[in-house]
Amino acid sequence: MLDAKDVDHTNGVEELEDKLRKLFVGGLSESTTEGSGREYFGQFGEVENINILRYDDGKSRRFGFVTYATDDGAKKCLDEKKQSAHSLDEKEIEVKRAMPRGNRDRNASLKTHKIFVGGLDTDVDEETIK
Repeated sequence: MLDAKDVDHTNGVEELEDKLRKLFVGGLSESTTEGSGREYFGQFGEVENINILRYDDGKSRRFGFVTYATDDGAKKCLDEKKQSAHSLDEKEIEVKRAMPRGNRDRNASLKTHKIFVGGLDTDVDEETIK
């Protein structure tokens, strides 16, 4: 679950849906192309975009991102991983939800920055708690 910090409050629903639709794909074969990736990932839902990262010389960095048209496609793709490993161009690949670049904690999207504090006296104000 994404926490409130990850959501643009002016357009929160769309921003959250974008995060749910984008997947990281690692361990790609050097021969994997956007076309073969689109064909493979298309079996789980409509692929809006696929981006395989490359060095300046055009050589594959062996990872990329797949964005589905709906979060259902991404969910089906992740659910398939639970049944059996994904394999593309004769290579087992890793598929997981994409995380924002600055976020290195793999469980960060599951954490919250809110806590419940109960049992306080009625005269305790917000500044005292901070």
